[in-house]
Amino acid sequence: MWKIFITYDDKSKATLTGKHKDIPLRLARKYYLEYVSGKRCRAVYQQYPKKEHESMDLMDKIEQLEKED
Repeated sequence: MWKIFITYDDKSKATLTGKHKDIPLRLARKYYLEYVSGKRCRAVYQQYPKKEHESMDLMDKIEQLEKED
């Protein structure tokens, strides 16, 4: 399971959740374009369980997935 936590500059928040073990590159790009790109916000990706995976910026996760692809 994974989650993306988005915090916008106006203090509003959004959370996206997936049941995959890790987010597919296709979904990571889609969510980045729809919710983050061109907006003033911060997007943090968290894979679960938390004790085994550190949170990271969504763009960093996309770059990591592209290298693995």
